[in-house]
Amino acid sequence: YAMYLLIYVVFGVVLVALVLSLHARLKTDAPMLMGATTAFGLIWAGLVIASGMVANIATGVVVDLYGTDPTQATTVWLAVSPVIDGLGGGNEIVGGIWTLLVSVVALRARALHRALNYVGLVVGTAGILSAIPALGEVGGGIFGITQIVWFVGLGILLLRASRREAASVPR
Repeated sequence: YAMYLLIYVVFGVVLVALVLSLHARLKTDAPMLMGATTAFGLIWAGLVIASGMVANIATGVVVDLYGTDPTQATTVWLAVSPVIDGLGGGNEIVGGIWTLLVSVVALRARALHRALNYVGLVVGTAGILSAIPALGEVGGGIFGITQIVWFVGLGILLLRASRREAASVPR
C-alpha cells in the first residue's frame, strides 16, 4: 500500500503542482505549445494517480482473498496488473511526451538550464520509445533513471530561481 501510495498517488499530486508551475513559468514564450504540454502533464498526473488507486484497491482485495483462496488471489492479481501497468507503469509515453515538450519549450525560450533541457530530450525520447514493445524494457529503464536525474536537476533550478525571486522583492 505504502509503495503504491507514495510512488503513484503522492507523486501524481506533486506532479500536478509541478506541471502548473512550469506552465506559469514557460507559457509566455510559447503559449500554444505550452498549453499542449500542460495538457499532457495533467493527463500523466491523472493516469499515475489512477494507477496507484487501482493498485491499492487491488492489493487489498488480493490480500483478503489470499487467506481463503491463494489460487484465486493470484488470478485476480494477474488480471489487474495489466490495468495498473496500462494506466501508469507499463509504458511511459505520456510522461515522455510531457518531458520532451517541456524541454523543447525551455530550449526555445532559453529557460531552465541548457544541459537539463538536453537531458529532458533524452528522458522524453526514452519514454516515447517505451511504448514500442521491442524497446519497452530498455526505454522504460532509461526513462525511469534519467527522469529521476531530470526531476532532481529541475528541482534544484526551481528552488534557486524562487530564492532569487524572493530576494529581489522589495520589502
